[in-house]
Amino acid sequence: MLRLDLLSTRGSFELNIHTELSSSGAIAVLGRNGSGKTSLLRAIAGLDPTTGTIRVNEATWLESSSNVVVPTRKRRLGYVSQTPKLFSYLNVHQNLQFANQLANKRTRSSSKETLSDLIERFELQPLLSRNPTTLSGGETSRVALARALVSQPDLLLLDEPLSTIDLDRKRDLIPYLEGVLADRPLPVLYVTHDFTEVARLCTNAIVLRDGKVLANGSIAEVLHSISESDLSEQTTNSSIINTTYVKFDDSLQLAYFTINDQSIVVPMSKPPHFEGLVPIRIQDRDVAIATTKPINTSMRNLLKCKILEINKTSDSPFGLVLLECGTESFRARITRASILELDLQENLEVFALIKSAMLEA
Repeated sequence: MLRLDLLSTRGSFELNIHTELSSSGAIAVLGRNGSGKTSLLRAIAGLDPTTGTIRVNEATWLESSSNVVVPTRKRRLGYVSQTPKLFSYLNVHQNLQFANQLANKRTRSSSKETLSDLIERFELQPLLSRNPTTLSGGETSRVALARALVSQPDLLLLDEPLSTIDLDRKRDLIPYLEGVLADRPLPVLYVTHDFTEVARLCTNAIVLRDGKVLANGSIAEVLHSISESDLSEQTTNSSIINTTYVKFDDSLQLAYFTINDQSIVVPMSKPPHFEGLVPIRIQDRDVAIATTKPINTSMRNLLKCKILEINKTSDSPFGLVLLECGTESFRARITRASILELDLQENLEVFALIKSAMLEA
């Protein structure tokens, strides 16, 4: 368990956090710019003046009441910032070896990933002899990620680690990071504005507003429980559903998935390679509702659902309808006029017509 009971100031900004987080898996740290996401990571890392309590499983890194303050260099953590810093007086290989030597000093079971594995996975071989000052932003991020992982941390702090990596490289790295996070029972705090990274890498989320915790829980619960104004534009107006990959139609270039014995189709240019549950994002505005099963429609995705909740306010022409499809749920953003004309009520069985479903891969 990661216990945070801390107060930290950075300039005129005050961070006041009181929460407990899971000791395994990636936790998305969400919120608008200026909400305190980076400040939270810096406080945990001991980079900003902080008082209170920070405990990572059995280790106490901060306990102000007992004058316990573990310096950053002795906190078993890996940190990758928005602008990763490498040792400029060492080449890439030496930077990685430094982290590997640190890992070897730690009295814990050996990691499944060796330094050579990480070099291969992150395609760092051509960069090993280069000085960090000659690397691009994406290359620097790749090296920083590998260095953080090879150090075998008890806590991983990632502040938009893939933001400087191009889309194709990101698609290559995300599945590997999934494997790393699945294999390692350590907590990860993952700051991001990218919905793909939230969907693929994180199981839980914490949302900050003005330096305080606004929400904490599973991704679905958090996204459904807070106002859109508390999330960045990239993570609003959407829901994530977990599906199972079934097949790919080469002639039509369509990938078929199932969600609780119902089918959902996503256009793709080439066959995907998936294992286990596959997250798919559905934007609220791309969902229409029918009370009878439609026929002769161009929309490929039609799901039988039950209405869980209807939210509408007099100051907006739109309302949000929360729909349940088996174990998954998502939202439809439709006009209040449509809600009244269709006489939509909670527990009513309806059909959701999904104009576009996006694969978070």
